Amino acid sequence: MMMASPTQDAQAVLLLCANLGQRHEVARPLTPKQYSALAKWLHERSLRPRDLLQDSGRDALATLDLSEVAKDQVQRLLDRGAALGVVVERWTNSGIRIVSRGDEEYPARYRTYLQHRAPPLIYGVGQLSCLQLGGLAVVGSREASKEDIAFSQRVGAACADQHIPLISGAAKGIDFESMMSAIDRKGTAIGVLADGLGRVAITPAYHEAIVDGHLTLISPYEPESHWQTFAAMERNRLIYALADAALVVAWSDEKGGTWAGAVEALKHKRIPVYVKALYEIPAGNRKLVQLGAQESPHEPWTNLPRLFAKSDLPGTPQVDDHNSPQVGDSCAIAVSEQPTCANSTSAPPSAPAQLTVQDRAPSDAYYHIVEVMLHLLAEPMDARSLAEKLNVSLSQANAWLKRAIKEGGVEKTKKRYARILTPLSLFAHDSDTAVNKRS
Repeated sequence: MMMASPTQDAQAVLLLCANLGQRHEVARPLTPKQYSALAKWLHERSLRPRDLLQDSGRDALATLDLSEVAKDQVQRLLDRGAALGVVVERWTNSGIRIVSRGDEEYPARYRTYLQHRAPPLIYGVGQLSCLQLGGLAVVGSREASKEDIAFSQRVGAACADQHIPLISGAAKGIDFESMMSAIDRKGTAIGVLADGLGRVAITPAYHEAIVDGHLTLISPYEPESHWQTFAAMERNRLIYALADAALVVAWSDEKGGTWAGAVEALKHKRIPVYVKALYEIPAGNRKLVQLGAQESPHEPWTNLPRLFAKSDLPGTPQVDDHNSPQVGDSCAIAVSEQPTCANSTSAPPSAPAQLTVQDRAPSDAYYHIVEVMLHLLAEPMDARSLAEKLNVSLSQANAWLKRAIKEGGVEKTKKRYARILTPLSLFAHDSDTAVNKRS
């Protein structure tokens, strides 16, 4: 099935950051950090990546003077239009979507949490709107025991039954088994790959689930890319960044992507990290508990949707080298209606008002902007300042603020607004949900 062509922003970013099947004799593509520096430079001049496809934008490059990016490198990369046309046609004819950091379908959490480490491009198949929903990241060893495999399958089934997206790496073992269990129960699964989509997306195990809307696969690597160790390490950061909470089922030692991703998540306190702590506990799981991870609860998990709160945890998201809270190519936040992911909604929770995954319908424009708004309100500001940062009207900003206050995510003090940090544990006890603690 042929997909729509990438936006002009995405086409420009492809020229700047993708190999396009070429060797590096022409010019070496920009790294995410280099691209962030260029994007910030564009933003400061009220330009977008797509402007570089026009004469006016190319003329503006004459003043480019960045230590991270050479002017002639950018010029040579932008001159690869013929190569771009060939590969984009091949990829879109295979059903692959291509979105850049400035596109509305790009995961808002990547911009917020990863900043200059956010991939400039995402390649995906399935319903990309699912990438905005949050969910539970389930990760672990490729060589897992039968007990751990069975545990992973039960977690996947529980997520599906209670309408919580399951996010994993689609690798053999824990990742694959938890994802397939969620899919088998008609739930929503998201797989973040450490290689290209070209071969994986057409495998029989995945194809039907993608067509039926139960599986979305994404990768920051070009569709023909092969698996590499460094890619697996980077991939785990992307898994955690999409999630509201993470569960490490089994990890035996202190190395590898699963370990690195969990340690980084614990360090920055963006999401709660749980580990399976039943029966024979792997050494890696014990070490993660010592570093601050929480032990997973005993089964059954009977009411996860009510307990699964958005993780606006204490801690500051990563910032780029210029200490800017925004990534340059997201200077104008676009919002529009998107399709609903299969099985991604549930009945309203009975707990006190929270900014939860289940409360946010994907077709609601507020749903698409609230991630960015809450991040900006980590530092109190008035409505006009927020409107300017979001590039929307004052009346629209006031409407969003009023709703956020009602849902318990924002408070107003005098004439300023600030985010309320009220995380709920994914596996909290019922008695815990009656108290909202500010931190």
